Amino acid sequence: MVSGISAKYCKQPMSHEPSENLRKSLHIAFGLFAFTLAWLPWWQAAIAALAALLSNWLVLHRIVGTRVARHERGWDAGILLYPLAVLVLIVVFRNNLPVAAVAWTTLAFGDGFATVVGQRWGGTPLRWNRAKSWGGLLAFIVAGCAAGLAVSAWLGGPPMHFVIGAVFAGAIVESLALGIDDNITVPFAAAVTLAVLAIEPMRGYRLPPRALIWMAIHTGLALAGWLLRTVDLSGLIGGWILGAIILLGAGWPLYIALLAFFVVGTLVTKIGYASKRRRGLAQEREGRRDFSHAFSNAGVAAICAIAVSRATRAEIPYGVIPLFMGIASLATAAADTTASEIGQLVGRRAFLPITMRRAEPGTEGAVSIEGTVAGILAAGVVAMAGTTAAQLVFPVAYRTRVMIAVTVCAFLGSYLESIAGSWNRKAGSPVANGVLNFFNTAIGALLFLLIWPITI
Repeated sequence: MVSGISAKYCKQPMSHEPSENLRKSLHIAFGLFAFTLAWLPWWQAAIAALAALLSNWLVLHRIVGTRVARHERGWDAGILLYPLAVLVLIVVFRNNLPVAAVAWTTLAFGDGFATVVGQRWGGTPLRWNRAKSWGGLLAFIVAGCAAGLAVSAWLGGPPMHFVIGAVFAGAIVESLALGIDDNITVPFAAAVTLAVLAIEPMRGYRLPPRALIWMAIHTGLALAGWLLRTVDLSGLIGGWILGAIILLGAGWPLYIALLAFFVVGTLVTKIGYASKRRRGLAQEREGRRDFSHAFSNAGVAAICAIAVSRATRAEIPYGVIPLFMGIASLATAAADTTASEIGQLVGRRAFLPITMRRAEPGTEGAVSIEGTVAGILAAGVVAMAGTTAAQLVFPVAYRTRVMIAVTVCAFLGSYLESIAGSWNRKAGSPVANGVLNFFNTAIGALLFLLIWPITI
């Protein structure tokens, strides 16, 4: 399973075209192995993916030389990330392999043909990323849909409209200049879309209780945030949409957690703002947040809310798990925001999260004891607000354990984001901060999913 290059959709000269052709041919061809999931049990498929990972690392360059790698050592990050992504898909969706197969073919065929077509007949560049083109984006959608629908029909997987939605999600994410390898972003976007839309059990949508009243409150709060200059116009519109998804999907308990995060985040941003501004550490535009801030912090919660809306409420785990995953994501966002703001304001000693070496305050990825403690407290506030509200809707008898679990997941998610930030500071092509924020909220939610059984 060999990665292709990051899909540069615009036609441009290539100094090593035969090498890139071989890379993409292998990238696409190995997607055909997704059809073997009809016969292989998940553990055999996982072993095969692991073998491919080791082969790409240790053996491939001995067979084809360095024609498939951009590094003289014979392998690069993309060549290893492709089989690693497939391995993760198979393990995570071991009970629903068609989801893994569709995400796999979206990466193999969608991303593969996007690069091949984009480099030769790309055409007009995309307005939001001129390094890629409309021709490449269209090729991604057409090839990804064809392969995804074929493998879904072969394996008896998700219905057509869900597969098409997953491919569109992968295509959009791949077209953005995120600074993250496509072998990570594309299968992640496709798999999450299918996980939210296509995994059983599901039910017909019903409007949550008192939804219209809460929508009116939400609209008033969104306008108040704009008038108080805590958000700009894009933050007002985008934040309102995300809040509406959370309210209509998961009901008011998750929205209470969102409000708790918003209040905590606004307060810690405003506290000591003049001091932080003098030191060059303050949030830009006097702390006013735009849509990118809203999505990076609340996007995972909105995804979880959609999952709640499609779950069978009569069977408690299917409604509770994504609800508390959403609360965990917001608690993680609160922990990260608070740790950064308070650490920059009162932190006496900043240090790097892995080496523990001292760093200047405001250094990306650096943490402080004061900021870390404040972040844990902020996560606890959001966890307490969300779990208390959920207790009134779901008969959850283990609220204290869930609240502690959510807080722990939030702390770990924010700390892992600090580690990623330290790496990002040294990277030649650094990842946007908003992407890292989305990453840490997703980690917080996924960690809760992993430790959920011990909270029961």
